Amino acid sequence: MSSHRYQIDLSGHLADCEMNFRRLQQLLPVDAAAGDCLRFGVAANTVELLVKERAPYTTMLELRLHKPLFADLPAPLLHVRVYHDAKLAEVMGSRGLRPHKPRYRYPNASMFQRDEKAQQNTYLGEWLSLCLELGHSLDNPLNILEI
Repeated sequence: MSSHRYQIDLSGHLADCEMNFRRLQQLLPVDAAAGDCLRFGVAANTVELLVKERAPYTTMLELRLHKPLFADLPAPLLHVRVYHDAKLAEVMGSRGLRPHKPRYRYPNASMFQRDEKAQQNTYLGEWLSLCLELGHSLDNPLNILEI
């Protein structure tokens, strides 16, 4: 085990958040209001982007899958804060957990990885990319989402 302390890659974190913002811009309508929901299919799963709250400079979203990826695990759910003025989108929590710290001591009682928050932002980016590349609207099946 290394004795040096984990350092947050701030420029990498901001780059992930900026790309997630850009991906969300392509998926969500600009005028999406609280309570709006975008549903689309990716492979054999349904992905929902639900606008939980909308303010002038921020929006809180919930990204959820309807089917679990593995039988023994619950379906993923991510809480995402979108900062319109900074053009960033960041994962604030998942599956009802408290907001994540930027880094954790390792090992810890919850068994979080040192870079848990960075991993979740990368995970969000992967899902948004999949939605853009392979997703189709469930409200209008002929509307194929394209980059």
